[in-house]
Amino acid sequence: MGADSLLPVVATGVGGFIGSMYLDARFLLSRDYHQLKSGAAAQIYHKLWSFQDKLHFYYRFKERAKANPDQVYLLFEGKPYTFRHIEKASNKLAHWLLAQNVKSKDIVCMMHQNHPTFFITLFAISKIGAIPSLVNNNLADASLLHCIKIAETKLFLFDPVYEKQVATVIHQATGVQFFSYGEATELTETSIDLCPTITPQVLHPYSDHDTDEKYLKNISNSDAAFLIYTSGTTGMPKAAVSQHSRVNFAMVMYSGVTGVTKNDRVYCVLPIYHSSGLIVSCLTTLQAGGTVVLGRKFSARRFWNDCVDYKVTAFTYIGEFCRYLLSQPSHPQERNHNVKMVYGNGMRPDVWNRFRDRFNIPRICEFYAATEAPTSLFNVNTGPFGAGAVGHRGYLFRSIRRELKLIKIDPVTEEPLRNQEGYCVECAFGEQGELIVRMDPNNALQFDGYYKNKEATDKKILKNVVEKGDAYFRSGDLLKLDADGFFYFGDRVGDTFRWKSENVATTEVAQAVGLYPGIAEANVYGALVPHHDGRVGVSAVNIQKGQKLDFKDLYQYLYRKLPKYAIPVFIRIVPAMELTGTFKQQKVQYRNQGIDLTKVPKDQPIYWLRGDTYVPFTMEDQQSIIDGKVKL
Repeated sequence: MGADSLLPVVATGVGGFIGSMYLDARFLLSRDYHQLKSGAAAQIYHKLWSFQDKLHFYYRFKERAKANPDQVYLLFEGKPYTFRHIEKASNKLAHWLLAQNVKSKDIVCMMHQNHPTFFITLFAISKIGAIPSLVNNNLADASLLHCIKIAETKLFLFDPVYEKQVATVIHQATGVQFFSYGEATELTETSIDLCPTITPQVLHPYSDHDTDEKYLKNISNSDAAFLIYTSGTTGMPKAAVSQHSRVNFAMVMYSGVTGVTKNDRVYCVLPIYHSSGLIVSCLTTLQAGGTVVLGRKFSARRFWNDCVDYKVTAFTYIGEFCRYLLSQPSHPQERNHNVKMVYGNGMRPDVWNRFRDRFNIPRICEFYAATEAPTSLFNVNTGPFGAGAVGHRGYLFRSIRRELKLIKIDPVTEEPLRNQEGYCVECAFGEQGELIVRMDPNNALQFDGYYKNKEATDKKILKNVVEKGDAYFRSGDLLKLDADGFFYFGDRVGDTFRWKSENVATTEVAQAVGLYPGIAEANVYGALVPHHDGRVGVSAVNIQKGQKLDFKDLYQYLYRKLPKYAIPVFIRIVPAMELTGTFKQQKVQYRNQGIDLTKVPKDQPIYWLRGDTYVPFTMEDQQSIIDGKVKL
């Protein structure tokens, strides 16, 4: 049974009320109705699958594979991959995993690129009841080792293209078996020297028949479908638990709100180790019965050719590459395509309408969500009204669903402001505040915390918000709500900032910078840059007396220690670190000054990354950025 067959049931009795044109124009009821209908369908499916004992998310793939085995689920670089192909390949790998004594509930780390072998690996681990741990393939050294340790895995599968990164940790990860399996090993006998390789010859003895369905049974709402790593505010990556109920709910909700159908081809170039790539793009398309056109990575030069060549009807985005596409010269295929809708998050308000008009895309569906958050926001947009908003909830929606609140935050301490009774202070329309979500034990979507990280979990829970004993999830994001019900994104609360579509944890970066010889102390923060999404990384450093920095060597050091997106683009030399009254590093003033040389004291020179070294940042350089002549 598809989601489309349930929607008429959900919709009965409401259509006539929404049909009033005056009420709709005044209160935007049709917008609310569209979302509520999709949410109701997700709730119904959740109850149905729970009753059938089919809550395990792999059933969504299995049922499609049995019903339409020859349908193409993935189209990768022109080659079709049917449900049958992926199912049989994942069956072989699953039986191999069982032979390695992998058991139900065991966590298996996987580090793979955007390639069909990602799904073969994901489904192989999942169908035997184990839990895939989706490792960010930018990581190496301490960050990668940390992810392995907190997962407490005994088995790590990785694509051979990441051999050098895995080599930095393989001898430190005691008790973990490493195996290479990926694009280079799927069809050939190619092996690597670092560890055993799973080649076709290795898999040949194993059956391509289904594994026992017992591994998929007795799943509860809180059971993990997989772990997705996220950089929070506490430094090293945290493993966010994506429960089966959350994944199922998202698949139905997103397919319903966006309108993706079985006739769609959805182009995904987002990294599929992230929830935006995996859940929002690929699993949502799976639920709708469509085909995923999978790209290795985003390429502005090749993008529109791919859309035309592969008959793409929709694609998922992050704001960063929407801006990239706009910055490119006119492309002969940029309006000669069949893309009717795009959906994603982070499209800047100043980009929104220019993007729609230039590329002739009538429908933009922006959403706001987090991997671990127990709610989402959606803005289905077809014109200037509401453009730039990350979500919409009108009077009807807000009267039925009241789990969201925006509360006032102290800009220095970053803690909630409270009234005389000790409760949080809600924001008025147009006033920016932190988005928080009531934690309801009866809700299908739950925040079950970060895996094996109670401290980080506790920091995300806010208690006694509007009444004694209540509990809310802290999003860490500042938003504002206008009188029409549109939510607009403002900024991140705390130290974490967004750059190159990744969350950068300043604590982790500051620790790496601070350990470099000659640096006494480092303070890392994000600064706004004209014509760029997110915040660029800046590190204020205090140099030890009598020492000088070798900027080229500093960059090489940081390149080894940090993911590329986390390496500070700017270095600011300070005579001493600014501290708060409680002896914490002061970031607010640094953030406010950013890279604006008219605000930064003249005795604190700034250097910026050019090539493989840092060079002085001048007023001429700053003007080039302001004029849009330089891209970071």
